[in-house]
Amino acid sequence: MRARRIAAVALVWGVAGGALAQEPSPEAGLPGPEPEAASGEGNEETSAAQDDGSADESTESEPAEDPRLAEARERFRQGVMLARAGNCEGALAELRASLALVERPNTLYNMARCYEELFRYDLAVQTYERYLNVAPSDAPDRPAVEATMRQLRMLLGTVVVRSNVPAEVWIGERVVGEAPGEVLVPGGHHALELRAPGHVPERREVDVAGRQRVEVDVTLHEAQITNVTEEHTTIAVTEEGGAPPAVFYSALGATAAAAVVGAGFGLRAMGSRRDARDASPYDLAAIEAANDETARAALLADVFFGVAGALGVTTLVLYFLTDFDGDSDERAVSPEVAIGSGGARLSLRGRF
Repeated sequence: MRARRIAAVALVWGVAGGALAQEPSPEAGLPGPEPEAASGEGNEETSAAQDDGSADESTESEPAEDPRLAEARERFRQGVMLARAGNCEGALAELRASLALVERPNTLYNMARCYEELFRYDLAVQTYERYLNVAPSDAPDRPAVEATMRQLRMLLGTVVVRSNVPAEVWIGERVVGEAPGEVLVPGGHHALELRAPGHVPERREVDVAGRQRVEVDVTLHEAQITNVTEEHTTIAVTEEGGAPPAVFYSALGATAAAAVVGAGFGLRAMGSRRDARDASPYDLAAIEAANDETARAALLADVFFGVAGALGVTTLVLYFLTDFDGDSDERAVSPEVAIGSGGARLSLRGRF
């Protein structure tokens, strides 16, 4: 089915004087290609040289073509050829490059047709609107374009996004609108992501049908940077130069305990995230609560993993400093490890 649609578009693009290969107007500044060139086939220009090798006076008097215009025309032809071959993504890349050099109605029209083939109906409508703005008011295909736009709008749904701060609305790798505001999207399942400077991105999944309005409330939270630093580590050893084995084993146990607690909070964060994903997209309160719980559990997991890392380094140092063969009656001052996190303070102490 898709191959037949692409073949039909290729046929329209190949007809000389058709809407997809319409001749550029003189006002556009780009010399109009011959019908063969408009359908994607290049033509070779020949010079009117006389038998004695001298150029025609009319040729000599013509100014050299602007390189930007020549490049725009060549990229337009390449885009049409790629579209006829079914490569709409490649065609869009060439047509965008041509449009950046010279804004021409037929370039916009071809881009809109490519967006239709890729089912990006929202971008197709936007491009058709731009085409109508730059095309002549008496363009013969204006009624057909307006009718196409009406049909495409019936395939679009509206997502009303409400947010506590201004943010960009992303779908995949492109920005589709701003929040608070309304976003037009093709009917189907979409994953919306709101991004704002200084805030944690929030993701929402929505299902919307054509001509349907769906409302989404999103609360963005300010990003908080948690610094986990090792304030001090004090280790006192005996005169013989070795720490008691009990100090090493205590540090090893504290490291394992911190790692286990961090893993527990990590599993809790994963469970909360799964609850948010499994919740109904219309139960915004449940989704928001699950996301908050995920953030809290992930933060605690990071803190305890940081503690485990600091204790692990201390334990490794103690391994080389411990006198495993020393006198068991000799005692040393126990190590004290203090870990600071933001305004809170977490301390682990042991004394033997």
